[in-house]
Amino acid sequence: MNTERRQFRRFLADDRAFACLRPHFTKLGKIKDISRGGLAFEYLYNKGCKEDPSGIDIFLSGNRFYLPKLPCKVAYDFHLGEDLIYISAFHDRRCGVQFGEFTEKQERKLKLFLNNHITGTA
Repeated sequence: MNTERRQFRRFLADDRAFACLRPHFTKLGKIKDISRGGLAFEYLYNKGCKEDPSGIDIFLSGNRFYLPKLPCKVAYDFHLGEDLIYISAFHDRRCGVQFGEFTEKQERKLKLFLNNHITGTA
């Protein structure tokens, strides 16, 4: 029997919501779900890229929202399926991160995001 280990309710993110791991920004993708405790995003992975994250940025396309340098650690990162035929060096992947401790400003901005840029519960 699977027991839900998440402490916070997850929400589906707006289609314009993206995340990018710091410091080299090699993992950039669309946010699939997000909560106060972390997020999951899907991205195209280049086999040659390695990243030990120092944080994650959350943003909306069109310069409508930007929340930089959220502390995090990678909880999982796995291959989603078949390689893309037209770009053989890349693979679809899903990455989940767990947030660390926020500053008050980061906490406010994350609440703003969760109140205004979600489409439902996951």
